[in-house]
Amino acid sequence: MNLTARPTPLMRGLWVGLLALLLLYLGGSPTWSQTHRNLSNADLQGQDFSGQDLRGSSFVSANLHGVDLHGANLAGAALTKADLSEANLAGVDLSHSLLDLANLTGANLQGANLTGAITARAVWQGADITGADFSEAYVDRAAQRQLCERARGSHPVTGVETRESLGCP
Repeated sequence: MNLTARPTPLMRGLWVGLLALLLLYLGGSPTWSQTHRNLSNADLQGQDFSGQDLRGSSFVSANLHGVDLHGANLAGAALTKADLSEANLAGVDLSHSLLDLANLTGANLQGANLTGAITARAVWQGADITGADFSEAYVDRAAQRQLCERARGSHPVTGVETRESLGCP
């Protein structure tokens, strides 16, 4: 039995799925239940959610194209398959959120907190990640290489450099 072998894509997917279920199950503090909203599959295109407390909310497969979420708290939110293209996510708390398969094309993520987020197979073309903190986030290798090409700045609150948080060479 080779204990040093790299996990297969199937095994990585199973681990990511189990982690996602665990995060959703544990959910966080009791106050999260007061802010949780189910907006899955909703067409929220262009709406203004800036500064709102949306911790633990579900936006699975939601159309969030061009929404304004700057300064919002989306910690622990489920944004799997969400369309966040051209969205304003500046200063957003996306810590421990699920962004797997999300479309972040052209999104503004300046100063966003993505610590512990799962971003497997998310689309990042043209996203501005200046000052974003990806510490302990799951970012697939292809996306990591792409993001490292334009990673700069440091997070305004944590002080962590974007390049360092992505593990850029």
